[in-house]
Amino acid sequence: MPILFPQPIPERFRASCEFCHDPLDVRDRGVYQRTSGWVMNREGGGGHGVSLPEREPRWAHGLCVERKSKGTFGQSPLFGE
Repeated sequence: MPILFPQPIPERFRASCEFCHDPLDVRDRGVYQRTSGWVMNREGGGGHGVSLPEREPRWAHGLCVERKSKGTFGQSPLFGE
């Protein structure tokens, strides 16, 4: 079985994560892009999909967004990993 080495990220696809500041490839699955737009309010609260989205050149790892939304970003494990 061949040993696979990570391929370098081409400059045009390289960005820094907004949260952890580590490099990421904007083409990777699960990467988030900062977007703003218009959301129709639902009757019971919340909203529907974003209409007229405007994408910003800001990126984040999926795991970083998940941890930030749960409030666990920046916490370290008690016994290490």
